[in-house]
Amino acid sequence: MALNRDKILKDLRDYVIEVSFVKVDGTLRNMRCTLDPKHLPPRYIAEDKEQELEFHQKNPDVISCWDVQNGGWRSFRVDSVQYVQIIDGY
Repeated sequence: MALNRDKILKDLRDYVIEVSFVKVDGTLRNMRCTLDPKHLPPRYIAEDKEQELEFHQKNPDVISCWDVQNGGWRSFRVDSVQYVQIIDGY
């Protein structure tokens, strides 16, 4: 069940969301992630924002985001997403 890529990116840029997706190895992964600048590390600057936009334009099948629980950049394939939920309290 593929969800709308643009909607996922919009939610990532506005909120912390939980994404459930199937990893390449076939295991299910739940990740709390974001692209909202107020939840990103301080070193995320305007130049990085441009790189993020460019990455998502060049890679329409993959979304890259900040994993707020593990403190690092992660990515997932759009067609592997099972559900997306906005997380309150972040």
